[in-house]
Amino acid sequence: MSQLNECLPFVEFPLKPNSKEPKVAGWNTRAPDDLMQEFVEGDNIGLRIEPPLFVVDMDDRRLAALIEEDFPKTLKVVTRRGFHYYFVASNSYPQTSKQSGLIQLLSKGCYVVKPPSKVDGHEYSYLDPNTPIAALDGKAIEKLERTLRALGKYENLIRGFAAFWTEGHRHNLSLWLNGALRKAGLERFEAAVVIKSICLLADDDELRDRLEALKTTYEKDIEEIAGWSRLETELQAIVGVDRARELLSLLPKPKKNEGHAEGPDKPRSRYIVGGEVLDDSSLVEVVEGPRLLVYKDGKFEVHESLEVDGVVYRPPPHIPFPLPGAPAGIGDDVSLWAETKSFIKAHFFHLDDDVYDVLTAAVAWSYFYRDVKASTPYILFLGPWRSGKSRGLEVMEALAYRAIRVVDPSEASLFRCIENFKPTLFIDESQIIDPAVRAVLASGYRFGGKVMRVVDPEAEGFDGIKFFNTYAFVVYASREEPPADIFSRSLTIHCEKNLAPVRKTIDSDRAVELRTRWLAQRLRFHGSIKVGFDEFESDDSRLQEIVSPLKAMAMFFGGPEAAAAVERYGRKVEGEIKAMESVGPEAEVLSVVVEILGEGPLSTDSPIVSVADITRRLNDGGSSVWKPEGVGKILSRLGFEKVRLGGRGLRGYKVDLDRLKRYALRYNIPTDRWQVHFDRTCQTCQTPEISAI
Repeated sequence: MSQLNECLPFVEFPLKPNSKEPKVAGWNTRAPDDLMQEFVEGDNIGLRIEPPLFVVDMDDRRLAALIEEDFPKTLKVVTRRGFHYYFVASNSYPQTSKQSGLIQLLSKGCYVVKPPSKVDGHEYSYLDPNTPIAALDGKAIEKLERTLRALGKYENLIRGFAAFWTEGHRHNLSLWLNGALRKAGLERFEAAVVIKSICLLADDDELRDRLEALKTTYEKDIEEIAGWSRLETELQAIVGVDRARELLSLLPKPKKNEGHAEGPDKPRSRYIVGGEVLDDSSLVEVVEGPRLLVYKDGKFEVHESLEVDGVVYRPPPHIPFPLPGAPAGIGDDVSLWAETKSFIKAHFFHLDDDVYDVLTAAVAWSYFYRDVKASTPYILFLGPWRSGKSRGLEVMEALAYRAIRVVDPSEASLFRCIENFKPTLFIDESQIIDPAVRAVLASGYRFGGKVMRVVDPEAEGFDGIKFFNTYAFVVYASREEPPADIFSRSLTIHCEKNLAPVRKTIDSDRAVELRTRWLAQRLRFHGSIKVGFDEFESDDSRLQEIVSPLKAMAMFFGGPEAAAAVERYGRKVEGEIKAMESVGPEAEVLSVVVEILGEGPLSTDSPIVSVADITRRLNDGGSSVWKPEGVGKILSRLGFEKVRLGGRGLRGYKVDLDRLKRYALRYNIPTDRWQVHFDRTCQTCQTPEISAI
């Protein structure tokens, strides 16, 4: 009845129609010929498994790679939810294993449904009936049995993590789960089965990368591995505290290592990236090693780890930013500003010599901006291809505090990076960032900015929501002018092709020395740097907010000459902004408003101008570029009050003359003629009948 009988003496027996249930008693002991006599039309076919045949029963097709990548190609049956893989044992016959609901091994004493039987409407079929049945030797069978034992042992863990192994979290989950499995004592083979099964069930298309990361984890010294605590933090961000605790309970309890334990019972270990003040008022920084530098009361010590109030602090094993060394001492460093400026000048070219003081101030600011807790400027390197933008980033990255440089970051990676590392953030080619990333950056210039994410839709109360800080000092490069919400927070360094020789490579040893000296200044002046945000006075409040911190750094560390250089550069930017604004749409509309008001005497300090009149003059009688709606939007945005001109269906705006004076100065609009009329009070000027809208 089957081609299988052509190569092996398999025993068939009848199953009930449309069922897996045997139709006859004694199917496992009766003679084959006797069983064949029991078949009638419509019966399903059962195949009694006899040595040397055995079958791997897979209940989920997504796991096919566990068999098909590690064992020879063989005859395969498509079942309702998965596959049956037929094998023969060449020398060592396996024992039946039903430990896992994911994959089972069926040997003597078991049976399977044989094609072309139908169960619940599904017809069992051979994927390729001409495929020969593969033979497995004792070594291969042992590997198969180890795989199935691991699946059975960790099935709940695999299913639990696969449910939340989502894009955007998979990378971190795999790293920290690798470490947790290693520290829990799993053999690398078992851990590989767990990780591979999770990736297959979650349709993770980076399976090879996950397994390579696992290999790297198991090759490292166990003290270098991040494990339970990082996994716990990542899970809490995804599913909330309670669900994270449930998932972690599925892991074997981690082994204790050199006197400190990780796990749900004793979460004593914590990674620290630096810049944190502990409960005993110690300021902790991470220095080369990595090691922990602990500073308190003018003195510091360097440790591999630090225990405070029962918590063991350690530097992360993988730190994404250049580290300083441990300073030789903490005191005056009168040449630090000049030497930092000289380093920048040796590696980065700019025609404007004031730029070097601005960038030196930015380096200093990176070490103190989080202590000021107010707002931070962004630094933009703007220019075409091969104009030195990336070199500017490289030089600043070599000197800045906790500099992390990224290209095309995702929204989630950006705010998680800021939350975890509190870095000076360097972004290259930022013209490709998406709107969600721009929203994070737009909020990040102000201390206290946060993004809110639902991490567990089913959690109640606070557990389902997490707030991530976005406050960060950002230095970025772009070929194009960024959107206004980012550009308005940035001090722009216009880049041009080098006209003078600079070093082709970064002097890394010198950079470490300067970082170390700046760290010493951070320790010395921690908590004592003040910025009033009035150091640079300007009618443009945003520009004042941007330049003031840099000028404060220049005055504090560089002295009056450095502060004067930053002041000069700020004035140049102020002039560029005024020139740009003087030809913008706001300036065009306001120029016409001033023109209208200058044509006759004014009897009120809130005269009315007609939108229709402004639009007509803007279009100069013939063009139709300007529309009344556009004019109205600009006047509303500038803060003028919309009114209805009586009875004619016309719209106008009440012009606050004090506000108009300020705008005229900002947009460089001549006001002489209008000012004469304003100063000359005229009782004959009539005001139209109006009503507020």
